This record gives sequence, structure tokens and C-alpha cells, in this order.
Amino acid sequence: MYGAEFDSNFFASNSDTEDVPCALCRSDRASSVKMIPGKNTCYAGFTKEYHGYLASGYYKHAAASAYVCVDKHPEYIIGGVDERTGKLLDEVLTKCGFLKCPPYIDNYPVKHV
Repeated sequence: MYGAEFDSNFFASNSDTEDVPCALCRSDRASSVKMIPGKNTCYAGFTKEYHGYLASGYYKHAAASAYVCVDKHPEYIIGGVDERTGKLLDEVLTKCGFLKCPPYIDNYPVKHV
């Protein structure tokens, strides 16, 4: 299995080629969670845990990819700048024609809450 790394400095300065850590956590206070792409506020009854940007693999890469949330202050694995080019995470940009513009702006990063 290959690790994941950021493919640009979009997420933070000097984040290009930094390895991405991972955590799966459960909260006693929440029975459900919801990731909302394109918004920076929560629905009624939900509390914001963090916010940042939507990321995925580059659309022209052959490997399968899913959308993931990257905090606006991402963490890195210490000593992880190795550029092994495993799974690369890129920012997700809007594309007019696929999305209605306005309200979306062409080639604009998608935020998430």
C-alpha cells in the first residue's frame, strides 16, 4: 500500500510532497456526521468540528479516488518529504458547465465544513 502526499502548496505553504497522516475518530456526542462540500456553515442541529478544503486525486490519474476533507491547517508526518508519488492529493476546483456559474466561480477551490 502506498501512502498519500500533497501534490502542491495549495493546502499550506511548503506542503508539496508532504506525507498526509490519517485518523478515524468517534465522538460520544455525535451519532452522525456530515461532510458538506461547497459550504462553510453547518445545517441546523450540527456543530462544526473543523473546516478547510476538498481534496482528491488528480482527475487524469488512472488510480481510483475519493473526495476527502483537508483541514485549513493540515498536519504532516514528520520526515515525510520523500516524493514517492503514491496517492497524490490535489485541491478540488469548480468547473462551470458541470456546475451552475454563478453561484460557483470557475476554477475556484471547493471549501468544506
